[in-house]
Formats: sequence, structure tokens, C-alpha cells
Amino acid sequence: MAGIKELKEELSEMRTSMERLTEELHETNLAIRESLKLTSDTIRDASEKFSQALEDTMKQMSELTIQMNIRDTILKSLGIEGMIPDFLKKKK
Repeated sequence: MAGIKELKEELSEMRTSMERLTEELHETNLAIRESLKLTSDTIRDASEKFSQALEDTMKQMSELTIQMNIRDTILKSLGIEGMIPDFLKKKK
């Protein structure tokens, strides 16, 4: 009879250990999920900021190109294109 009592105690200890382990795994899963969400949000935010910065840069470059083309047109129409030093001219 002592063997059955010891076996019941061991099974009870195993069940308690399994319950603790299950709780630990659940908490670990929650922590991993939160970490992945934070990582995902950070990547999305960085991507949006990069896209906006790229869009702003492309717009500025386009505006600068337009300004350079207008400047060249004005210089040609005034007939003073040859008077501008090479280092100030637009690179083609």
C-alpha cells in the first residue's frame, strides 16, 4: 500500500509541475507575441517614415530640376549662356 501512496504523491507532484510549466509557457507566449507586435509596429513606422522621406526628396529633386531648366531657358533667351562659368552650369 505504501507504493500506491508514493505513486499518487509523485503523480500529484508531476501534475503540479506540468501546471507550472503550462503557465510559464503561456506567459512566454504572451511575451513573445508582444515583442513581435512591437517589432512589427517599429518596422511599419520606420517604413512609413522612410517612404515619406523618399517622396519628399524626390519632390525636391524634381523641383530643383525644373528650376535648373527654367534658369537655362532664361539664360538662353537672354543670350548670356556663354558668359556663365562651366562650374555653375547644369551637368548633363
